[in-house]
Parts: sequence; structure tokens; C-alpha cells
Amino acid sequence: CAQGLAADIYFLVDSSWSMGQENFEHVRQFLYSVVKALHEGGGGRFQFALIQYSGSPKTEFQLNTYSSPLGALAHIRAMAYRGGGTRTGLGLDFLIRAHLNAAAGSRAGMGVAQAVVILTDGRSQDDVAEPAQVLRLAGVSMFAVGVQDAVDWELREMASVPQDVHIFSVDSFQSLRGIIQDLEPGEWCSLSSFLAAVVGGERDVAFLIDGSDNVRADFPYIRDFIIKVIEPLDIGQDRVRISVVQHSERPAPNFYLNTYKDKAEVLRAVNDLRLSGGRSLNTGMALKFMKDTILSPVHGSRAAQNVPQFLIVLTGGKSKDSVKESAGALKTDGVVPFGVGVGDANFRELEMISFQPGFTFQVAEFSELPSIHPQLVATLKRLSKDTEEAVAPVTHGIPDLVGKNFSLDMSMLNTRNIPYSLSLEQC
Repeated sequence: CAQGLAADIYFLVDSSWSMGQENFEHVRQFLYSVVKALHEGGGGRFQFALIQYSGSPKTEFQLNTYSSPLGALAHIRAMAYRGGGTRTGLGLDFLIRAHLNAAAGSRAGMGVAQAVVILTDGRSQDDVAEPAQVLRLAGVSMFAVGVQDAVDWELREMASVPQDVHIFSVDSFQSLRGIIQDLEPGEWCSLSSFLAAVVGGERDVAFLIDGSDNVRADFPYIRDFIIKVIEPLDIGQDRVRISVVQHSERPAPNFYLNTYKDKAEVLRAVNDLRLSGGRSLNTGMALKFMKDTILSPVHGSRAAQNVPQFLIVLTGGKSKDSVKESAGALKTDGVVPFGVGVGDANFRELEMISFQPGFTFQVAEFSELPSIHPQLVATLKRLSKDTEEAVAPVTHGIPDLVGKNFSLDMSMLNTRNIPYSLSLEQC
């Protein structure tokens, strides 16, 4: 079942004094059953990591500690109860720094789904909202399992959306087995498939490209850039939808999000693109057109279904009109724009368009565009929208969402005030 599915799954488990040794045995059995079932249902393509946390976190094993889940299962059987306070936020911070990097076995840079399962029995003594948001915005699916005195609002602060499938609450540790028993053996295949869908690939991706006379000789590079970005994506009407619009004095749509039904049709349409032409750029007007027309339900946008909305703006020059108002309106609507500039493109203008400064790319020549497409692809695959939180103004140190040089990984974090990055290696 779930052919081709791969996922890295991190268990962050409360082992505070409030739990006690007897209840810890129920947690141990729960972890053992989940890992065993996911391993069998996922065809061996899952990796597992386990962290206990209380007053301080402790790694039990990393994703790459054991070559087989059998080693992880043996470790779970033998691990000791620790005791201590309940600092869930510290545990999440530790997971970000110590586990979400390639050295610890994370395959995020290869586009492999990342999921965290938090199990807690009480209110945290520190803040959980900020580190949980960092994880969600990095595309990590967050599952919260609350037992006994776990606080509902705190579980909601940590979990991904839709929360009805990311939050599990039980009234006792003995009831943890019910989460497992509610699934018949055959349903673990469905669980594996569900995990792929939750972390998965639904995206609406629109390209707004320079179609002016200034890029005529370089237009083949623009066309090839689009192809290279979309080729690795899982294109289809129920997965990733693509639209392309050229702009100069005014916008000129080539195709909408709902024009083509599969990847072959989209690639053929991009390959057939021809320059629309025009003397100058009115990028502000074009951005408004993208918001009002292209990213609308009638033309295939699934924003109302909470599908992430991405806009990639590629330009080789400065706009004659202002982009500030229309770019702000896009972000307010929940669209995540990227700015790609070449040659004479105005970098400050690109930053104004982009969701955050780290979403701005610039190269000197169109022939250099292939150097940035891996980072764009990795971001499109990993970044998820967590309702309004994903597009809310960020004021607490996450401005460079994908890092400065796109080769940093999350182990570079040493305080909450340092921008995080996604371990964006080659896809």
C-alpha cells in the first residue's frame, strides 16, 4: 500500500513527573504499536526519531540511528522513564535544532514528508506557539496527542490544520490503545496514504513573467525556467495546479489554473509559450490582475478549500507603476509571492513583492536562472499554509524563511530569534 510514500516521523513524548512510571508503560506500548504498524503499512519507507522531554529534552534515537525500524522498536521496549517538569516548547526547540537536519537523517531536502507527533499529559511550563509555528511554516505536519490534563487550546496551538485530523484527545493513558484499536489492520495502509495527503502536495502555483520586448532574446530561458520548476511537482487538478501569465503594459494570460488537467498538457503549453511583447512593465497592475482574476475560484483557485496559493513573479526590469498596494493585497488574501529578478530588475521592488525577504532571488543574466530553480522547487514542495498564521505579519524573527544562501539547515538555529531555514538541498 501507499506505493512510493516516504516520510520522516518524529515522536516528541512527555515524560514529566505527572505521568508516572505506570502510565509511561502505556506510552511505551502506544509508541511501539504506532511505529510497528506504520512500518508494516508504509512498506519500509518511513524513518523514525524519538525524543523524550520533561524539564530538559533527551534524544532517544535519531532518524538515522537504526538502519531498520526493528532497532527503533527494541529501543522503545528498553527506554527508561525520566521524570521532570513539562517544558514542551523547549522540546520543540530541541527537535528543530538537533533533529531537523540532514546530519540527523532528515530527508526534507529531498522532498520527503516531515511529521511530528507530540504526546503530552499537561499544560506546558513554557511557550509552545512560536516553535510550533516555525515547524508548521517549514511544511512539517504537526500531530498533537493529549492525555488526561492536556490543555485543548495548547494542543490547537501546536497542531496543523485541519485540526480534527491532527489532534487526538483521550481521558486516560489506558485509552491510548483505543487510537490504535480504532484502526483495523487494513486501515494502516489508508493511514499511510492519509499521511501523504496531509503533508502532501496540493498547491495552486501561478507564474507572472516578464513578457516585454526587453526580454525577447532571453525568453527561451524564461520558458525553460518554468519547465524546470514545475517538472518535479505532482501536477494534476487534485494536486498541483499551474497558471502562466505574461505582463508588459498589461497582463496577458497564457493559461489558467483550471485550463489543463495533467502534467503533460501543462508542460506542452509552457513549451509552446511565445513572447506577448510590449514596451514597458506595469507590474503593479499585473499583480492586481493575478489577485482579482487568476487566483479566483472561477479560474481554478482553491483558496476557499485552504489550498496554499503561490505566485512566482519573474521580471527583467523595473515597473513603471507601484507594486506596493497590489503586493500587499495579495499577501492579505493569503497568497505567498516569490520575486525573481534578472539584470535590471529592482531588488527593493522584488522584496516588496515577495512574501518575505528570503523569498527574493536575483541573478545577473537569464542564463543563470537554472541556479535558483532547485531552491524554488524545494520551497514549493515543503512550505505549507497554516490558515491565517502562514500569511500573518511576522514580527518575531522569521523574516528569512528559507535562509540566506539556501544551503543552511535547521540545526543552525540556536535561539528563537534566528531565522530558520528548510534544509533546502537539491531535490
